[in-house]
Amino acid sequence: MVVKDDQVLISLTGITKEFPGVKALDGVSLDVRKGEVLALVGENGAGKSTLIKILSGLYQKTSGEIRVKGKVVEIKDIKHAQELGISTIFQEPTLAPDLTAVQNLYLGKEIVKGAGVKSMDEKAMYEETEKLYRKFFPTVEDLHKPVRELGALKNRVIEIVKAISVQASVVIMDEPTAQLADHEREVLFDFIRNLKEQGVSVIYVSHHLRELFLLADRMTIMRDGKNVATVNKSDTNIDEIVAMMVGREVDNYIVKKKVPFGEEVLRVTDLYREGILKDITFNLRKGEIVGIAGLAGSGRTETVRAVVGADPINSGKVEVEGTSYRIRSPKDAIKAGIGLLPENRKTHGALIDLSVKHNITMASMERVLANKFVLKKKKESEIAKDYIQRLRIKTPTDTQKVKFLSGGNQQKVILAKWLFTQPKVLIFDEPTQGIDVGAKVEVYNLISEFVENGGGVLLVSSELPELMGLCDRIYVMHKGQFVKEFSREEATEENIMMYASGGHTG
Repeated sequence: MVVKDDQVLISLTGITKEFPGVKALDGVSLDVRKGEVLALVGENGAGKSTLIKILSGLYQKTSGEIRVKGKVVEIKDIKHAQELGISTIFQEPTLAPDLTAVQNLYLGKEIVKGAGVKSMDEKAMYEETEKLYRKFFPTVEDLHKPVRELGALKNRVIEIVKAISVQASVVIMDEPTAQLADHEREVLFDFIRNLKEQGVSVIYVSHHLRELFLLADRMTIMRDGKNVATVNKSDTNIDEIVAMMVGREVDNYIVKKKVPFGEEVLRVTDLYREGILKDITFNLRKGEIVGIAGLAGSGRTETVRAVVGADPINSGKVEVEGTSYRIRSPKDAIKAGIGLLPENRKTHGALIDLSVKHNITMASMERVLANKFVLKKKKESEIAKDYIQRLRIKTPTDTQKVKFLSGGNQQKVILAKWLFTQPKVLIFDEPTQGIDVGAKVEVYNLISEFVENGGGVLLVSSELPELMGLCDRIYVMHKGQFVKEFSREEATEENIMMYASGGHTG
C-alpha cells in the first residue's frame, strides 16, 4: 500500500546506536503514520527501549536519519522531542504523588496571573485541564485529589493527558498496562482508540501480545537490535509474531506437564486479617500448581504476603507437610520451607544494587559463612555460578549488579535465591510481569521443573491464559475472600471473570 508523505509523521532510516562494546541498534528503519497504533514487539534486549529513548531525546543515535513530518532532525533532549510533537510515557511512574492531576500537568509550565507580583492562576489551569479531559471523557472528576489517592488506572490516564497536553502528534507508551487489572485495561484501550480518532499516533510497547492484537494497526518486530519485519495486524497471528521475536517457533508456550500429585505440602486454614482477608482456606499438594485469580484489590497479594509473614494477621493456621508453624516474618517462612517471589521484584524481590551472587545467597546466608561471621567467597561464587548455569541466567559474571540485567534475568536471579533455600513451597506473585515471551517460556519451564521434583507452587497472576495453562486448580478471590474453586477442566476466562467481578452475587 502506498502511503502519502503527509501521512507519515516519523520516518527512521538506518538507525544505529552503539555503546562501548555493544551495538544496541543495527540499521533500524520504520515509519509512524498519522492516527495509527504501531506496536513495537520483541524480547528484552531486542532494542525497543533504546529506540524509544532515541525518539524521546534521552539517547543520541550513532548514525542514521530521523525525519519528523518530512524534516530531518536531531532530537537533542526530551524538551526538544516534545517541541517536535513526540511525548513519551515511560513504564516507571513519573507523576509527583502528592500533587493533583492539574498540578502534575502544569508542573514547570504553570499559568500565572498578575502584573507585578505574579501568582499561579489555579482556576485557569483547572479549566484548561478539564477542557483537555473532556476530549476523551464525558465526565471529569478527581482533578483536585493528590494522584496517590487515585489508583493505577487514573494515574496512567493522567500521564497520557499530560503527554498530549504539549500538542503531541505522537505518544510513545512503554508497558502502559503494567499494574492494571483486566477491566482497567479495557478502559485504557478505549482511551487509546479515542486518541486515534483525534489523529494522534501511538507507538505502543508491550509484552502482552493479546492486547496488541486488540489495539495495534501494525507491528514492528525487533530482534537483536534489528527490525525483523513490520506487518499489518490483519495479516498475522500470535504464533507468527512469537516465532519472529525469538527466531524459532514456540508452540503452546503456556503449558504444564502432567505430574502425579503427592502428599499435601501446604494447608492454610481460616486466615483472617481485619478489613483485608476473610476465612482464607486452601491446600496444596506436591507436584501441584494452584492459582489465585482476582481483580486488582481483591486481596491476592495480601493473601500470599500473609502466608509468609510479610503482613500481620489476626488469626489463621499455616501447616507445611502436616506441621503447624507460627509464621510472623519471611524468615519464619524460610525456616518452614516457603519462599515468595513478590510482585515488585525491584523493590521487594532483589537488592538490585548488589551482585548476582550476593542476591542468590542472601536468603540462606548462613550456608556460605564460616563460624557464622566470615563469608566463604569461593563457595558463594561456586554456588552462584551453578545456579547461573542451571537457570540460564544471562550475565557476564556473577559479580554483575542485578540492576543491569533484563527483567527476565532479574526474575531468574530471584528464583535462584529461593531455590537455594531448598523450599518445599514456592509462591509466585505475577512471575512474568514485564518480561518477554522467550523469558516467560523459561520461567514456566523452571516452575514446571520445581513441581516435577516434588515441590508445590502457589501462583498469583492477572494473566488468565497463564493461570489456565499452568494451574491444576484455581481459587477465585473477590473482596478479600475465596468465592470459587475451579478444576483445570472447569476453568474458563468467562467463569473466572464472573466470580472475580462479583457477578455470582447478582
